[in-house]
Amino acid sequence: MKLARGEGLQSAERLGWAVPESSSANRSRGSYHPFRFVVRLRQDMHERLEQHPGGISSSRDYGLVDAFSTYFHETLHWWQHIGSTTGLLLSLSPPTRCHINYPHLQFALQNVGPQKPVKCLTQGPSGRYGTEVEACLNRIVNNWYDLEFNRRILMNPMVLSDVLGSPYFESQGHSIIIGLANLLLLLGATFDPDHGCVPHPKAWEDPAADLRGRRVDGYCYGSTVRTTDIGAYQIFEGQARFSQLQYLHLATTPSLSWNEFRSLGMLGGVYVEAFEKFLRLTGWGWPATPVSAEVLLFLLVCDLALNPSDGYPFDIRHFESLIESVDPGIRFSWFCTQIAQQPTLRGAVEKCDANGYLEVATALCKSIACETPAVIASELMRWVSRTPGFAELLEQESSFSFSDENLPLRVCFAKHLRFAEQRVRRPEFFCWPAMYLVEHKGADVNLQESLGIFNKHQPPFLVHPNGEIRPALYQGASEKNLYDTFNSFYYWVLLYDLIRQWIIEDGPYNLDFTWMHPLYTAEFCRPWAGRGFKEHFGVGLEDFNLGSS
Repeated sequence: MKLARGEGLQSAERLGWAVPESSSANRSRGSYHPFRFVVRLRQDMHERLEQHPGGISSSRDYGLVDAFSTYFHETLHWWQHIGSTTGLLLSLSPPTRCHINYPHLQFALQNVGPQKPVKCLTQGPSGRYGTEVEACLNRIVNNWYDLEFNRRILMNPMVLSDVLGSPYFESQGHSIIIGLANLLLLLGATFDPDHGCVPHPKAWEDPAADLRGRRVDGYCYGSTVRTTDIGAYQIFEGQARFSQLQYLHLATTPSLSWNEFRSLGMLGGVYVEAFEKFLRLTGWGWPATPVSAEVLLFLLVCDLALNPSDGYPFDIRHFESLIESVDPGIRFSWFCTQIAQQPTLRGAVEKCDANGYLEVATALCKSIACETPAVIASELMRWVSRTPGFAELLEQESSFSFSDENLPLRVCFAKHLRFAEQRVRRPEFFCWPAMYLVEHKGADVNLQESLGIFNKHQPPFLVHPNGEIRPALYQGASEKNLYDTFNSFYYWVLLYDLIRQWIIEDGPYNLDFTWMHPLYTAEFCRPWAGRGFKEHFGVGLEDFNLGSS
């Protein structure tokens, strides 16, 4: 894929933005599904990009530039979910929930039999199954909901009524600690059994118990939830949309303006909520262009908000402020207030270079006693240099040939480490990617280098116009390795979904997986899905009794 040289669209009218990305699935311009790890583009955009294997060129093909901008937007969602610490925690919640519960589910099968859903077994009177069995059943359900509540609070704290009213909800701090602890335990078990680099959460038990015992707000049952009016969801969409606008602004002649973007429906709803909050808290007015310093600083704040360092990859330094240290919405708001007190920071980012990025990132992170994304990346590279399991993982990633044990975790964490590796070298690139995809006067751009970075970190799985998910091509990886990994990856993803249904979903198993391939109807999937489940648990899906007894 070649990148644009400042030519392209001549008029906003030529863009196909009548339907926003948040509209119905069949007309949506594009999407990224964080639990299926797949990018989907509208058919006409996918076909346009496929017709130009060289990608974006120095032409006036406005349709191609427009299609690439949508693919860029969805690629940014992949980067956010796999390249940031918040995104990694959210994306890995399905495999984490399944792997930590695997031995408990086996125990439940041996002592209760195949009953679905497990949550119903915890809702009757006590004493039905014996103390040890009931403790196991409660552990399965509590593990599930603790991780789900952590994901919900971090993602969108404005939609929590069902979380706060749930009998399974302990506290915000408890959910955060459980989320981080189980991520570390899974990473340790898979790559670092001695926890030589990965922090061991066992050391957190006494401090967490102390917070509960002292009834510190946010860390005990019945306490309030500390939130702001945005979460990771609003930050994800704001970061992706304003980066996309920067690309379109730079790649068009004449450059598209704010008014044109508004007329196209690109500046509304969730896409601007984080930016409008940024302007309110800093006290600044709407910037002159999408590449103004205000927008550059907003994108840096998004980057910092999504990359906390406490708990992962560093140990927890101060338990009582863990919520403020980890919650992306709280972090975002804090950094904005710091910028309001230090308006000179705006000038440091105008060149979009590494020095400006590190200067501002260091100053802001120091104010909240956390590490910058660059320091986080350096720590992860230290893990690679000191732990054979992580070094071996990157070797597997180079050829895209992974061990089958915990394969989705291996693929995702390998990509996470590759992001860290690149961030050490070019910390500014993932903060302001659009500024490096088009030649312009505002930054020193090497398009060939940018092309290499962009392609190396492309989403691994895309939906073909025929509805079939297919693997992306990576340099150095054979087609056989790509498809072998792809098939194994989605085998695990489907197994995770069956385990989810087993634990919390009423009724029979839903085996309709047409989101993966139009042919994967329930009738088609039933035989092989059942065989795969039975290989892991020793019982078939048809063996389950539905209900609480």
